[in-house]
Amino acid sequence: MIAAGKLDRRVRFEHATETTSASGEVSLAWTELVTVWGSKEPLTGRELFAAQQVTAKVDTRFRVRHSTLLAEVTPDETYRIMCDGRTYNITGVLETRRREEIEILAEARAE
Repeated sequence: MIAAGKLDRRVRFEHATETTSASGEVSLAWTELVTVWGSKEPLTGRELFAAQQVTAKVDTRFRVRHSTLLAEVTPDETYRIMCDGRTYNITGVLETRRREEIEILAEARAE
């Protein structure tokens, strides 16, 4: 179990749904899935290199407590993380310590 003191960031998970305008233009509308307490850790050079073997450009690791909503999050363009005023693309989701913790690998969006 993650110690409560390490969960020092508000991490908002968002999910996108496609919307179609009256003119037929398709766009993504982001809605909040859930906001939870979590930890945010930049990856060191060695961890970054190891992580890139699985997925490219990973620069941040988030850890949150397991929940059924977060168990559905996948590393695709329909999910993202908002934390500390930045938007992150999810590049990997790992369940660690079965049903206790979820580790999310993410990269900050260039904005």
